Amino acid sequence: MENLERLIIDLKESLERDIQNLGDRVQHLQDRMDERFDEVNARFDGQAARLERHAGLLQTGSRWTNRMNEWAEKVDSNLAKKDKFLTELSERVRKLEEGRK
Repeated sequence: MENLERLIIDLKESLERDIQNLGDRVQHLQDRMDERFDEVNARFDGQAARLERHAGLLQTGSRWTNRMNEWAEKVDSNLAKKDKFLTELSERVRKLEEGRK
């Protein structure tokens, strides 16, 4: 009976050591995972900052392009009006010259 009792106690102590070792290993793995996730988060933070800068540049470029398009359309419109005015003046001058002949 004493041998059986010693065997049970040794088994219990062995299981407790194994469970403690397993707990230590799980804690170590959890600590390593936390470190790795911190590294990944740091990289994502860097990428997010770069993407925000790119987005700002794209928005700025888009606004500038839209303003340039509006300006070009305005200039084209004014040039078309000027061409029409010059054509009308030329036609009036031609008619006046024909009337004098």
